[in-house]
Amino acid sequence: MAPPTPASSSTLPPGPSYPAWWQLVRFAGDPLVLLDECHRRYGDKFTLRIAGNGRFVMLSNPQVVREVFQGDPDVLHSGEANSLFTATVGRHSVLVLDGAPHMRQRRVLVPPLKGERMRLFFDAMRLETLETVRAWPIGTPFPTLPSMRRVTLRVILRSGLGLATGPELDRFERKMETFLSNGRQRYALVLMTIVPIERLTGSRWVPLFRQLRDLDDDLFAFIAARRKGQHTVAGPNVLDDLLGAQHEDGTPLGDREVRDALITILIAGHETTALALSWALADIAQHPEVVNRLGEELAQVTGGGPPSAEHLPALEYLDGAIRESLRLHPVAPFVVRKTMQPFSVDDREYPAGVVLCPCSYLVHQREELYPAPGRFRPERFLERKFGPHEWFPFGGGNRICLGMPFALYEMKVLIATLLSQVRPTRPAGACSHARRYGIVLGPDDGGRIIVQPLRSHD
Repeated sequence: MAPPTPASSSTLPPGPSYPAWWQLVRFAGDPLVLLDECHRRYGDKFTLRIAGNGRFVMLSNPQVVREVFQGDPDVLHSGEANSLFTATVGRHSVLVLDGAPHMRQRRVLVPPLKGERMRLFFDAMRLETLETVRAWPIGTPFPTLPSMRRVTLRVILRSGLGLATGPELDRFERKMETFLSNGRQRYALVLMTIVPIERLTGSRWVPLFRQLRDLDDDLFAFIAARRKGQHTVAGPNVLDDLLGAQHEDGTPLGDREVRDALITILIAGHETTALALSWALADIAQHPEVVNRLGEELAQVTGGGPPSAEHLPALEYLDGAIRESLRLHPVAPFVVRKTMQPFSVDDREYPAGVVLCPCSYLVHQREELYPAPGRFRPERFLERKFGPHEWFPFGGGNRICLGMPFALYEMKVLIATLLSQVRPTRPAGACSHARRYGIVLGPDDGGRIIVQPLRSHD
């Protein structure tokens, strides 16, 4: 296929006229303010010209979003639009693939991340959470984000690699956290735009990629040893599923394919979930009536102790609170589809080369869908069911996040376990605003809360 021709700006919806470099700076620094400003001025569709990244058309009409999600995947490429991530997740990652290769990798990864296989990780989730809450200060404000990062990283390392608690888990935790901490700069997108990503990846002077190579050395050695049966496996894990998987022709996945799948799961299954948990805990703690109702639900369902896996389906109000927090604070405020051929939607034809962006942040603020959209009301999700084009913090269509069931399950386990041990409140005057951590969004204060114990932890 010939490369798409650049889109003519005259064929696209209106948008801000200031220079593309300044749009990049604003987009990187405070994207939600930019999205709100443009939505007020231009309506449900507008075009951003992001220097070094092309033209992004933001879409916030739910019916238009549905048509994009249902669009021909041969015409609308998400992997093509995500190509910037290839430098970290690799060329075999589901994030950057399209067409048949994308579907092949999805088929391999779906089973261990949902259903009964996913529920086998419950004990690891609860154990890591109980150890985390025991270290929290009592009666003193603290940010939840660091501890949420630690617990989700340890959970994904245990479920992804089959590691038991001990030195090897600690070593991978240190290397992952060191690597990820260098990708959380607020203006990382500006740096990657100014300096070509190919130059960054090949430079030993860039800490992010130097540490990624160090992590890769350990991962490849770990994969090779597991193939030879040289590791004791602590439980079911994604790596064993990948090593046992086959392509349609019966050939196994190569080491590079396994590595790319693992690093995608380790990154996406850790950082985004940690940020979402930090938002959710801040939202819940901000509303005493929500804390009370969650406490009553837990007492009724669990009898007052920590939840078991069998209790989770009955925690319906908690499920609503999690979904409501994800509505208000999607970690990724929009998803991307690059037009490889002309694509028509909403009485407009978009030429090849445009990046269409169903915007969950703006859809989730629509008054007709979510009355008083700025309020935190978990009841919304008990009162009605929202379609996949109306609530989509994990994306949608054929590119919906593979880790969505795992993330929602983990969030429910962690929050239920935490609330069985402590009662959270917010410090006086606390107010979290969204800021960038690399390419995703989280609370700028780390989601500060205060906790008081419900019972002795002896």
